[in-house]
Amino acid sequence: MKASDSATWVALYHSALLELDPQKLVGLILAAEMACQERRKGLYEHAEASTELQAIADAEQNLQVLRRQLVTPSIDNETSHTHPELNGKYIAFVNASRQYVAVTDGVCDLLGYSHAELIGKTIDEITAPEIVKAVPTQFQKFVKQGFLEGEFVLVRRDGKLIPIRYNARVFPDGCLVARWERLD
Repeated sequence: MKASDSATWVALYHSALLELDPQKLVGLILAAEMACQERRKGLYEHAEASTELQAIADAEQNLQVLRRQLVTPSIDNETSHTHPELNGKYIAFVNASRQYVAVTDGVCDLLGYSHAELIGKTIDEITAPEIVKAVPTQFQKFVKQGFLEGEFVLVRRDGKLIPIRYNARVFPDGCLVARWERLD
């Protein structure tokens, strides 16, 4: 994988967002920023690349937020990088299109999917049919608030309904990280 391809900067960016160890986070932020810069340089000559250029700009903004939080950590868990959503068995990272981009083994076990099967699925695809219509509206509400918690019903691969409690945080580009707790 070339350092200048799309998958590299995205993977490094997601790794930085999910890292809890401040010592590792410093290096991940730097690597992600460098990969973003290199990718951006390669895209300037392609007019059709405007969507990816905007995504890179959003990622760079989020990386700056992480860098500032390392220098001046917040006591408020809703605005601190080391927040409670990242502690637990069931952690999911979702992009602005509501697609799963990273999950823990616990999430895979809970839903009955492998990592490869679950990555790329949308929130809508694993939501109980009776509430799936509310997902887009709820997601937009969440993006505006920056933090959301509540109860939700997921659907396992085998069709079994799984009630959960979640708390989630959104990043400036609309990506989110969520911690789930089973209610059954």
